[in-house]
Amino acid sequence: MKLYRPSGAAAVLLLGHGGGHSKDSPRFERLARRYADETGLAVACIDAVDHGERQDLATGEGIPSGWHSRAIDRMVEDWQATAAALEAIGPAIAYVGFSMGAIFGFPTTAAMATIQAAVFVAGGIPNGGGIDDPRLGPLILDAASSLDHCQVLMLNKTDDDIFPIDGVHAVFDAVPGTTKELLFWEGDHNDWPPDLIACSIAFLRQHLEQADRVCRNAGGGTMPEQR
Repeated sequence: MKLYRPSGAAAVLLLGHGGGHSKDSPRFERLARRYADETGLAVACIDAVDHGERQDLATGEGIPSGWHSRAIDRMVEDWQATAAALEAIGPAIAYVGFSMGAIFGFPTTAAMATIQAAVFVAGGIPNGGGIDDPRLGPLILDAASSLDHCQVLMLNKTDDDIFPIDGVHAVFDAVPGTTKELLFWEGDHNDWPPDLIACSIAFLRQHLEQADRVCRNAGGGTMPEQR
């Protein structure tokens, strides 16, 4: 686990990295620092199954058929264990996941009642990117339908070759409630412009007041005031 803990942090944001990356990838190190600096939350990033320090050197190239759906339960358990290990800071009240991190983020967020706000970037039901996993779409939709305990923001790309627009809308439609948000940026799957990241941070900060109440109820401190 990599932890970015700004002074005064009283709650935790879980950051799910994309496929082929790890907690140590420069892109996600930069994102973790930015989320920590601009939300005041402690940001935790862990290596996904078969990534980073958990990568099996004997694994061949390409994504094995059904890999994502088989890995979901392990990732949910890993994130729950991570949150438990950080309880001294405060509860996990936010999740941000990019691509593969969004895939695993739907079931993770569904399983963690303390999460108050979730951002899924470049995610949905995949149809490309070498992903052959017929069970995955129904699992994502089922998890999305359980997100009635948190605010949800989906940020997607118009020219995404992995997550087509119809699959994005299917997931968004499965999320309960009327306060959820879905926004599209022009560009391809891996293009996450600065204003997209800024939008995600603004969304998280918008819900810090509600998250602060969760921290107090859990015995934690007070969230930093919005800047």
